[in-house]
Amino acid sequence: MNTIHRSECTQRTRKAAAQLKNKKFRSQRKMLLIEGLLPLKEAAGSSYRISEIFYNPFLLEKPGTAELIAGIQARDAARCYEIGGKELREISSEVTPQGIVATAEQREFTPADLKGNLLLLDQIQDPGNAGTLFRIAHWFGLGGLLLTSGTVEAWNPKVIRGSMGSVFHLPFLECTTIPDSLLKARTLILSKVHEGVDIRELQREAQSPFLLAIGNEARGVGAEWDALPHRDLTLPAPGGAESLNAAVAAAVILTKLLY
Repeated sequence: MNTIHRSECTQRTRKAAAQLKNKKFRSQRKMLLIEGLLPLKEAAGSSYRISEIFYNPFLLEKPGTAELIAGIQARDAARCYEIGGKELREISSEVTPQGIVATAEQREFTPADLKGNLLLLDQIQDPGNAGTLFRIAHWFGLGGLLLTSGTVEAWNPKVIRGSMGSVFHLPFLECTTIPDSLLKARTLILSKVHEGVDIRELQREAQSPFLLAIGNEARGVGAEWDALPHRDLTLPAPGGAESLNAAVAAAVILTKLLY
């Protein structure tokens, strides 16, 4: 039987965890906040080290939850705190917390960690979209992501929630330019709204690994990428809609590129 060894949760402990809602403190301490059972399960199944777990006792009634918490504690020596709803709301960034919040150490990656097909998030500012794009990249088996300047931080709690924990399974780089090593053996594909090769005409024969760029929700892919060798690709809009959600567009394009 798995046993959770609980520690006393002081106001100072809660305050330190709550600070991780702020990017400044996440950057300074190289830590992140995980909210909800599913993202925590994904983190537990990855190489990230979980430092603390704050949970409401009602959550232990859910099958497998006590085993999950005890397993993380045994693996990472995580400190576990059983707290009430009021205290949990102090820590969580959610209006209605899901009953469990954890802190974990951030990871750093190098270009060599990114393999195969990649996704470029170009000034994606909406954390929900960014999180969903991480989840899509995970689903399609991509080897990593590039986040350009102006893209929401990957450690934003809303990005982590939006990714449903997929962020813990993919290497990524925050960059202003694409490292040459990542462009050398890949075809840069720019997703354009009103120009480029119709995706229905795309030929997959002898296709090299690719780096697919998905642009800002309002402005699209930045013009600076046009200076690099690339291919423009567009989705036809027979219905006449002005634009398509960035994550939806990425999923449609990846389906065509990979299948």
